[in-house]
Amino acid sequence: MEKIPFDPKELEVSGEYRSFRPDAKGIPILNTPITPRENFRKFAFNEEGGPVWMPSYPEIKMFNPQVIPENVARAIVAEAVPYNPREDSTPFHKDFFGVEWEFVPTAGGSMVRPGKPFLEDIEDWESKIIPPDLSKYDWEGCVERNKDFLSESRAYKTTVFTGFFERLISFVDMAPALLALIDEDEQECVHGIFDRLATFYDELFGYFEKYFHMDAVWFHDDWGSQRAPLFSADTCYEMLVPYFKRVVKSAHDHGMAFEFHCCGQDELLVPCMIEAGMDMWQGQPMNDYRKLYKQYGTQIKFNVDFDPLPENPTDQQIRDAVNAFLDDFPENVYVGMSIYGNPDLYVALYEETRKRFNK
Repeated sequence: MEKIPFDPKELEVSGEYRSFRPDAKGIPILNTPITPRENFRKFAFNEEGGPVWMPSYPEIKMFNPQVIPENVARAIVAEAVPYNPREDSTPFHKDFFGVEWEFVPTAGGSMVRPGKPFLEDIEDWESKIIPPDLSKYDWEGCVERNKDFLSESRAYKTTVFTGFFERLISFVDMAPALLALIDEDEQECVHGIFDRLATFYDELFGYFEKYFHMDAVWFHDDWGSQRAPLFSADTCYEMLVPYFKRVVKSAHDHGMAFEFHCCGQDELLVPCMIEAGMDMWQGQPMNDYRKLYKQYGTQIKFNVDFDPLPENPTDQQIRDAVNAFLDDFPENVYVGMSIYGNPDLYVALYEETRKRFNK
């Protein structure tokens, strides 16, 4: 692809992109030579020529519609009709499989009430873990309700809040889930559960493509504690990677990039993510991204945040921060939520990477 030289007129502002989080500042809509959606897809799918500038989180709009009951159960809805879990008097909501999730205001999220596992005996999984009939959801009504919401020039991503390991936790509780991954007597059941989930997620992704044409799926599955992974790489390769390969392929088959949201100190499991074919990993700052970028930066894309800026930074401090960031992460990353806090930082990153990427 022919390079597109930077034109200062691109910095003309025509509006503002807002986050689905009401407390986050927006970022300016610039006069870009291609749309943020086109640029994101060039980045995510390694299209010829690559992105025209470095993508960042505000250029991707979240879409978690209420038509999917799990989005309500997990208390993170993002669509045309507002939903505030703090104003919802219902004591709990059920996810895809009938597990009850309760919103915890102090945590700002929902959780399964511990001590009453959905599966008291994991061997009962086949009769109890029944996927819903997705054809009964009002997809057409959801599309109609969200026509304006889905009309921006940003990329769109939707969320699977509960992946494989976290779904297993929701069925049996934390300690039994960890044991089931390594107990030879229970591993066959776990494989059966994960196989059924992979088939279900593939069907779900088909609906995402048919009705919403999403650009990415944000797939959640936490693998780490604050200090280390919750299980070994060998266990991950054996019990999780085969099913992640299937959902990654499914996402790609349905036109979506696969972004993995995985909390915890997971540096040792990055090769598992690469083996599964994941496009992007969004983790936490406890991971040494500078080290990981040197090791794996050509094999997987990282969602990286800027180091905190001084309060009320000067233009020079912002430029210095951008250049220091790009010295460490010159390409193949995209910037996370930190950029919402300072629109000037977004503009500086845009201008600098437009120039660097199009020499």
